[in-house]
Amino acid sequence: MDAMAELRQIEKENLSARVYGRIRRALIDGQFEPGERLRISALAADLGTSITPVREAIFRLVSEQALEMKAATAIHVPLLDSARLKEIQLIRMELEGAASARAAQRITDKQIRRLEQIQDEFIEAAATNPKKASLKNRDFHFALIEIAELPLLESIVENMWTLMGPLLSVFHSTLPPRQIAGEDHRHYDVLEALRARDPERAQHAIQQDIAWGLVMADWLDEQAKAPPGKRKLASLTAE
Repeated sequence: MDAMAELRQIEKENLSARVYGRIRRALIDGQFEPGERLRISALAADLGTSITPVREAIFRLVSEQALEMKAATAIHVPLLDSARLKEIQLIRMELEGAASARAAQRITDKQIRRLEQIQDEFIEAAATNPKKASLKNRDFHFALIEIAELPLLESIVENMWTLMGPLLSVFHSTLPPRQIAGEDHRHYDVLEALRARDPERAQHAIQQDIAWGLVMADWLDEQAKAPPGKRKLASLTAE
């Protein structure tokens, strides 16, 4: 392979990686709904690329179980059931708990202020903009993990959020603001533990926050039993 051909190959690989990152981030952010069908041509048009890097990114996400391929051209965002969600939350509790404990040992005052700012933005959004509130909730969790400086752990947790991001965004939109915008929100317990530089308390606090999210499992069971016209997840009826 000559130098120019090798350069073109590297550029192609980089483009595929960027497309993969964009689609993966969209899943984490809840930009797609559970059960939604994704069309490669439409994604390519939105991203301003050819079909090839999108197809490569899709195949990679399918291999990670972040997307499902029901047929050659039928790509869907997975519909999580309560058992799968409970498994994801169990993994998150262990890993994010460990990250929170480590963060409490190394966090700076500046980093605490940043987390406080994210939490303030989350509470403000919760009253009027559930989609933004969902993103700010994600920002809080990942900012905390970043402080721990555990890149392998962060990568695994990102995989969990890729799976549950679409569901979390829809779920937030169904909650009354008072349930997530109160002074007793569990992120405040996390912040208090971080200010005290208390690893055990920080670990417990973030685990309690994630455990509260298990109400989504009950909600999923309720949605599955509800008549189609009463379901909050319209895509549960998707073919």
